[in-house]
Amino acid sequence: MTSTNSEKLPLLNPIRQRWLPIIFFVLGFVFDAFILRRPDELVIIVHQAIYLLLSAGLVAIELVEQQEEVPPPRLLTRVWRFREPVLHFLMGTLLNAYTIFFFKSASALTSFVFIAVLVGILIINEFKHFGRLQTQFHVGILSLCLICFLANLAPLLWGFIGYLPFISANVVAVLLMLGYRSLMRRRLTTKPEILRTHILWPYLAVQTVFVVLYLARVLPPVPLSASYIGIFHNVQKIDGGGYQLTYTRPDNFFWQNGDESFLARPGDSIYCFVRIFAPSRFKDELQIRWFYDDPKLGWQASDAIALPIVGGRDEGFRGYTRKNNYQPGRWRVQVETKDNREIGRITFRVEADSSLEPRIEKFLID
Repeated sequence: MTSTNSEKLPLLNPIRQRWLPIIFFVLGFVFDAFILRRPDELVIIVHQAIYLLLSAGLVAIELVEQQEEVPPPRLLTRVWRFREPVLHFLMGTLLNAYTIFFFKSASALTSFVFIAVLVGILIINEFKHFGRLQTQFHVGILSLCLICFLANLAPLLWGFIGYLPFISANVVAVLLMLGYRSLMRRRLTTKPEILRTHILWPYLAVQTVFVVLYLARVLPPVPLSASYIGIFHNVQKIDGGGYQLTYTRPDNFFWQNGDESFLARPGDSIYCFVRIFAPSRFKDELQIRWFYDDPKLGWQASDAIALPIVGGRDEGFRGYTRKNNYQPGRWRVQVETKDNREIGRITFRVEADSSLEPRIEKFLID
């Protein structure tokens, strides 16, 4: 038996019913904004795992309600009617977290399209009802949250990103959903077809799309993220482990990261300085790729320089590369994983500087 919204919330007037999901949506977002900092923090991982378990339990109740009415437990009688808004709160909080994680790691346009899809799903989860398809939609959201959770967790456990962590995350997701389906088989004895129509198909649809997006390099490379990229005239390591960054841009170009309008004199080198967030106990190798915008051929890859990184620093792992051979025009520097998934980029212009006046150099300490 499928319960309608009016049956689930009999004591609420229509106005309160309309505003209740919005209130839970805002509460979930605000709550998540306060607690979410680093994806490798144990409290964040445990928090997500608990929310996944609670969401799975509430979805299980919805699945059983497809064949029979579920009486409320004695201790939950007074709040039983709020279980769907609570499910929205739990799933909304999880989707908030994964949207933030993927957004921090996104750089390429295709990655931001994926983020937009996540945001759309987040909003639909809160404010749209699908009638008889509502339970399938909830199973789909649960599947998405589970896959995102494992896709974030696997690189933390392996200590690097790539095909092996991704494959292991998906294998675990398949095993968990098969276990969930096996548990539900014991309850869904009257309508066993629900195991296929309400669990198997929604999960397979989400899993298939996720794998295709990964192979198409649309998924951002979580949990890595570029916290800063800048162009400078010089980068030097100083005592205490910091870096001195030299730039010449005017103060009124405050929005630029270093010398994005690079005035080049003979003998100058272009330095690209980056800060990459990587989780604790994380050790991998990235690459910094240089591109030149050829007036006739468009963007042409110049060269790629390896950048070994070690995680754990809150402000991000710091590193830089230098380019000596260049020409005036538009340039772009991309930070990529070994499988060419983009983490961050900066576009700048090189202009020949024929002035003989002494340059006014300014410094940043990072």
